Amino acid sequence: MHYLYNNPAVNDSLYLYSCGFDATCPGHTYGPTVRSGFMLHYILSGNGVFTSGGKAWPLHQGDFFFIAPGEIIKYEASQTTPWSFFWMGFRGSLVKHYLQRCRLSPQEPVFHESQAGIIKNLFSEIIEISVLGANSDILLNSRLTEIIYLLCQTFPSEAHSDLRNPKRIAIQAMQYMRNHYDRNIRIDDIACYLNIDRTYLHRLFTQEFRQSPKEYLTRVRMDKAQALLINTQYAIATIALSVGYQDALLFSKVFRHHVGVSPTDYRKSRQKNAAPR
Repeated sequence: MHYLYNNPAVNDSLYLYSCGFDATCPGHTYGPTVRSGFMLHYILSGNGVFTSGGKAWPLHQGDFFFIAPGEIIKYEASQTTPWSFFWMGFRGSLVKHYLQRCRLSPQEPVFHESQAGIIKNLFSEIIEISVLGANSDILLNSRLTEIIYLLCQTFPSEAHSDLRNPKRIAIQAMQYMRNHYDRNIRIDDIACYLNIDRTYLHRLFTQEFRQSPKEYLTRVRMDKAQALLINTQYAIATIALSVGYQDALLFSKVFRHHVGVSPTDYRKSRQKNAAPR
């Protein structure tokens, strides 16, 4: 099975030029060769060996491998359990500039999804977006930019290693919650995004902001919910979804605990007080 997407919307600064899926035959070999752009592969299943910078890495399901343009590389599928993988190619003047912040290189090109699990999900989105048609290149480039950002955050170069200091991590967690409170995110998702343990995140965040990540996320959601209740006539279920709750009953329970009254009573009281006399 083989899938190939070619992006016709060239952008000299930064763009995903191609992506695809390959399910290889036993012993399938590619190379030694060089590639014209940067590439990232994610192994969905099976095993194989990737060679770069004169070193060979046995790889398995869940591994990623990175390719820089102009470097001699080779990859070979297992004879007994050949691999299948997603891949994407990207180019642009900004790519090399951004990747200088990251320690991935031809000498250190391999990592595993447990180190950066959210990259796998973005990779899957790229494959899905590639079949959308018109204007899909805008979404593709946004996902590519996010992947490059995550690579720089997860594998910072020595010059950028200070980006992992505790205060910065706590602020990044706060920013993530502000940007994504409307999704059904959990604290585990934030820890995964930052590539740290949930307990460590809790300790850093509490030390910096004197409240837990869960308390902060709930406060952001309740503040947004109160604004929607006052300023709109949206149904309670719609407001619940708009602040990250799939279950309207759970939203109402949390709201009552946080504010002291139900969403319906809160709306009635605030809108009554705001009515002209």
